[in-house]
Amino acid sequence: MPVTTTPYTREMVMIHRVFRREAAQLLRFVSAAEAGDVARARRLARWVREYIGGLHHHHACEDELIWPLLHQRARLHSELVDRMEMQHQALDATLAEVERRLSRWEEAADEDDRTALADAVADHQEVLLEHLYDEEDLVMPMVEEHLTEAEWERVGRAGLENLPKEKVFLALGAILEDATDDERAFFLAKVPPAGRLLWKLVGQRQYRRQMSALRGGVA
Repeated sequence: MPVTTTPYTREMVMIHRVFRREAAQLLRFVSAAEAGDVARARRLARWVREYIGGLHHHHACEDELIWPLLHQRARLHSELVDRMEMQHQALDATLAEVERRLSRWEEAADEDDRTALADAVADHQEVLLEHLYDEEDLVMPMVEEHLTEAEWERVGRAGLENLPKEKVFLALGAILEDATDDERAFFLAKVPPAGRLLWKLVGQRQYRRQMSALRGGVA
């Protein structure tokens, strides 16, 4: 894990923490789900799909706003950028397999289908952790060298602004859930004042309700 001494790396580590946490929890909760508990399977299926959508959105921002600039400006390290893009493709394949297994499991919460889904989530997690480590350890120093602060801020804005409105508090809450006080202040400073007020008055409670429903009351 890199030392979080710059806004570039600090923000990325906070976002990656979400995917590390959610992938681990999904694997644990799917593996522990009781056979035949269709209601639980369907709650977890909604959570898995939220996770898949969030990861696809995060990677789409990188594919559009980071990798093309690095291909142009860091040509001596183009193999690392190629590696990131190939890892994204590999992750897409694991997510497609998770979704395929998920569709079978949520219908009847069959034990064999649950085991197959848990295996698919475990395979995804393995690929995910390798990618996140490589991105933080190998690629973020290139991002800091070759992207301007304004370009990096554009990546961060796209991460929230391009989300459907009903997903914004879910994303913000996920990022802030395990944040330190300093990290929370750092990230909320990027949110417009009206957004911070809405988060305080409405968003925090909405996030807790959403996660209670998605996790089935298990934190």
